[in-house]
Amino acid sequence: MNRLPDPLLDQPNPDRLHYATGELLGANDFSDEQTYHRGRLAQALLFLNGSGTIAGLRVTALHQPGQTTAEDEVQLRVLPGLALDRAGRLVEVPRPACLRLRRWFEFIAAQPPESDLPDIEDLRTAFQDGAVVADVFLAFHPCERGYTPAFASGPFDALDASQPSRIRDAYELSLVLRPQPQAPELLPTAFDFWSGIDDAADPLAEAKKRSLAAWEDLKLPTLPIVGDWHENPAGTDLTAVLLARLRIPATLPGDTTKAPEPDWNAATWANDASGDNPNLDNNVRNFILPAAAVRRLAGP
Repeated sequence: MNRLPDPLLDQPNPDRLHYATGELLGANDFSDEQTYHRGRLAQALLFLNGSGTIAGLRVTALHQPGQTTAEDEVQLRVLPGLALDRAGRLVEVPRPACLRLRRWFEFIAAQPPESDLPDIEDLRTAFQDGAVVADVFLAFHPCERGYTPAFASGPFDALDASQPSRIRDAYELSLVLRPQPQAPELLPTAFDFWSGIDDAADPLAEAKKRSLAAWEDLKLPTLPIVGDWHENPAGTDLTAVLLARLRIPATLPGDTTKAPEPDWNAATWANDASGDNPNLDNNVRNFILPAAAVRRLAGP
């Protein structure tokens, strides 16, 4: 499904709609009204909290033995939760979502070199320390719903045209190969930005100093990205948030035309004593801690 353009990404001017009796209003006016309120909320959330996981969204892996002649499969699951993306938008996963890793891996390995999609070369480039490394990203994805009869938009003339009457704030999960070298450090969040103030000789003076720099350090980066400091690889949605890092144990053939050979055995994908999978790192992400948790961490 195509992603609808979001006016928030254009960082619009905060102009509120002014109403007057007899004023002619069109669809764009109501859209501007929504954009204003969404934009104000998004900016407040982004600067007060940064971006990252608010609750849930644990990524797990489950080995599934093949039935009869079918081969073993590993299912990557993202549990329900809520995140705040880099544009200040809430992204909710209401129910578990899954991805079959073997199918994903074999699909990439089958791509011809001239394809615009990842191929064998990308799999080999992402091979690090005995495993193919990939990152799980969560992105905001609005979806059209409830089509209803409406006037045709654009250079069209039709009596049976329709338009969506609702837009649902949905999500998109993606698994992105992480090329060498290892990923740079995560972008600073609001929690990281203000940490360590109490260690300064004059905490209040240090807080004021940091506040003057907060606008440039915490706002959404603009394209193009210069350098390799950003955690999202090239081609990844700039506003997407990183959820976990995945390692697919594999061996690298000497033949450069062949893909790494992954290990899908049950023993390789067994969970540890705590129920976590050793091939998944859920702590690589940014976390947004609630005020109550921060107060607990700060002590009495």
